[in-house]
Amino acid sequence: MLSKIIINSNDFIQWIGYLVNNYYQFFKHGSIKKIFIIIFLFILFLIINHYLFKVTKKMNAYMKGKQFIDKCLNNLQIHDYNLFYNSPIFSVVIPAYNCEKTIYYPIISIQNQNLSEYEIILIDDFSKDNTSKIIQSLNQHDKRIKSVINKKNQGTLYSRCIGTLMAKGEYIFALDNDDMIFMENIFDYFYKMTKVEKYEIIGFKAVSASSYSDNIEQMKDLYSYVHPNNLYILQPKLRTWLITNNEKFSLHDLTIWAKIIKSQLYIKAINLLGKKRYSNYISWAEDSSMNVIIFSIAESFIYVQKYGILHITSLKTASFIQPINNKFYGELFLAEIIFDFTEKNKDKNYSVYMILNSIKSYIKFKSIINKHNLKYFSEIIFKLIKSRYISKLNKFQLINSFHNFYSVL
Repeated sequence: MLSKIIINSNDFIQWIGYLVNNYYQFFKHGSIKKIFIIIFLFILFLIINHYLFKVTKKMNAYMKGKQFIDKCLNNLQIHDYNLFYNSPIFSVVIPAYNCEKTIYYPIISIQNQNLSEYEIILIDDFSKDNTSKIIQSLNQHDKRIKSVINKKNQGTLYSRCIGTLMAKGEYIFALDNDDMIFMENIFDYFYKMTKVEKYEIIGFKAVSASSYSDNIEQMKDLYSYVHPNNLYILQPKLRTWLITNNEKFSLHDLTIWAKIIKSQLYIKAINLLGKKRYSNYISWAEDSSMNVIIFSIAESFIYVQKYGILHITSLKTASFIQPINNKFYGELFLAEIIFDFTEKNKDKNYSVYMILNSIKSYIKFKSIINKHNLKYFSEIIFKLIKSRYISKLNKFQLINSFHNFYSVL
């Protein structure tokens, strides 16, 4: 039946051509058909026009952003700035680890913003290269730049938390040490939005590229990280960030860096997480973990169709070269955070779904996963099995999979 209804693209084009080339013949068959054809062609025109408008708007935004990126890349000179703001609008928090070759890029793109009432907090996570010296130099050039040096390598979660706790800005703008602001007016744009309504979280679009020199056609929107429909539905009470489709769970809003967050909200989430937890070395799924807590206590959110940052996703960046133990621990950590900070049973059961996927992914690496991670793994398994929130079926699946991974329960 469907095969009779669906028309492939070539047939459709030929049909439109037939209508256009023979419209006089169609008009001879009566006024009703004339009206039908006119309406059809008018609707077709509106659809094509709408599509072209969206494509043109997107490409114009890309080009405008790329011009700003090129402007920054063509002049990597750090500007001197002696004025310090006691109450900045934005606090840009940037964890920095072994990033001597990239740390200039985000700083330059921030300094070229139209709005200057911000501070930059750089957290050097005990780097082994010249990152520390570069950060000290940056601080001497621009008084809005603050720096913290971790006494040991603590991971991204700890660094973001420490930087946020010392921030004085009204909003936190999280950025990675190799990313760049994509538009020169993004701070000004968000500031005007916050003046109208005091949103706790403003999500925006990110552009992904494998390097700073990518052609504009190679850049892609990071749609997978921001799901506006889901978030609009959840306003104003964002009590869950998980949605289900035919009993299959989907995770959304994974990134800290794809949004600005009210400082008070972010700090409250950090305090709920607790220093004992964020002091553990976490540099995998740390964004997701913080977002679970932030969205569980947030009361207002808006997503805007605005390009905010250029996010570098090169295989050489830290997130892609994490050791197996870091990834394993990070995913376990996220599973426990979801269980602890969501309210609905369905959401808590998602922790089991994550654990089962982790077992499947890491069973071949069982021999090289350290004892500390295996102990933590066992503790989470027992926690979920004893929980009244987890379904019997999920508990059964968890126990069986755990036996396959770890010989003794």
